[in-house]
Amino acid sequence: MRYIRFSLYASPPFRLDLTAWVLRRREANRIDSWDGRTYRRAMILDSQVVVVSLEQIGAAEQPELEVNIACENPSPRIKQAAESALIRLLGLNVDMSGFYAAATVDVQLASLVEKFRGVKPPLYPTLFESIANAIVFQQISLDAGISILNRFAESYGVPCDCAGGKCYLFPEAQRLAGVGADEIRRVGLTANKARALSECAGRIIEQNLSIDDFVKMDNEMAFGELVKLRGIGGWSADYILLRGLGRYDVFPRGDIGARTRLDRWLNFEGRLSNLELENIISRWRGYGGFVYFHLLLHGLAERGLIA
Repeated sequence: MRYIRFSLYASPPFRLDLTAWVLRRREANRIDSWDGRTYRRAMILDSQVVVVSLEQIGAAEQPELEVNIACENPSPRIKQAAESALIRLLGLNVDMSGFYAAATVDVQLASLVEKFRGVKPPLYPTLFESIANAIVFQQISLDAGISILNRFAESYGVPCDCAGGKCYLFPEAQRLAGVGADEIRRVGLTANKARALSECAGRIIEQNLSIDDFVKMDNEMAFGELVKLRGIGGWSADYILLRGLGRYDVFPRGDIGARTRLDRWLNFEGRLSNLELENIISRWRGYGGFVYFHLLLHGLAERGLIA
């Protein structure tokens, strides 16, 4: 194994720990590794499986990241691909200043934003990983979803050596080619979810679909295309818009966990009606996705997973 080392810089403020937890969500995650100092992930760069490790050595207002790539055949193309992938994955170039300015005139939002200042909105690396996460997490808890994703990655991904154990490459759509829904079910999915995952992988391969195909679409058009996929309904399409396509104005309204965290954060007795939710989202001036990520961290903090 050989190594490539270089530095990356994020748009300030930035905190790797908080951003890694948005990806990780639970300690049991075997795809996104975080040990309190180093974030690790297996990726495919320039047709190679590599393990990328990052540490933040600069403060939140002067964020510098040390990147270490373990691979068999290092090259300038690997380094270039890693830079592009990590900027997307960790949201390093996302300017949060407008959101922070909006929070200054909303006392309740300001308290939430201040707690987690420096988190960036991370994105899943591929369209298939975005779709797979949306399908897996439909109507189940985060704990159950992470457990299924782990088994999915262990069954169809690639195990890689990471500090303290193994991390797994998230399976590519091509890996699911020819794998029947009955076999995929063994990782803990329902028959409908397994079929949806299998068919979505097939559509991606057959039509050579990628995130780039949605770049020029507005939210409404992209939403319409996503719900044509088997197993993708309104919540799932919103989730993919936010976490896969980077439409940061989208708050996934049908996310039961997000709605629960929102109710609890607002100290709302009972559950917000759809009209009440719409009124609240309208206050955020197109930053609903940023609020979604902050509420996710708020929930993790309540569980004692982050400070």
